[in-house]
Amino acid sequence: MINFDGRRILVVDDEPFMRLTIRTALRAIGHFDVADADDGDVALVQVDSFKPEIVLCDIAMPRMGGLQFVEQLRKHPEERMRRTPVLILTGYAEKKTVLVASRLQISGYLIKPVSPKLLCVRLQSIFAE
Repeated sequence: MINFDGRRILVVDDEPFMRLTIRTALRAIGHFDVADADDGDVALVQVDSFKPEIVLCDIAMPRMGGLQFVEQLRKHPEERMRRTPVLILTGYAEKKTVLVASRLQISGYLIKPVSPKLLCVRLQSIFAE
C-alpha cells in the first residue's frame, strides 16, 4: 500500500456537496493535503499556488468546464504541471467526451458518487507510476 500522507490533491467541482463528499472519501483512505476549486478558472489559479500532484475534476461546470481546464493545464508553462495526472469525475461518459479526454491524456474516470475503495485503487496506480 502506498503512503498517501501529505500528497497534494486538487478537487475541482462546482457542487459544494460533491467537494465535501470527495474530501470525505479521501480522508477515509489517507492523510492528503487537499485544496478545492468550484470551476476551471479557480482551479488554474490553485495549480499555480498549490502545485497539486493529482487533480480530481468534474466535467460540467460553469465558466470553465473540466475538459477546458485540462486543456489549459496541458499548456502550463511548468512541465511538471503540464504532466499532472487528472482523474475525471462524472455521472456519465459520452463517447465524444471520452475521445476528447483521451487526447488530453486523462488518467482515468471515476463515476459519481465516488467510492472510497475505487478512488484508493486509482490513486495507488497513479502514484505508483
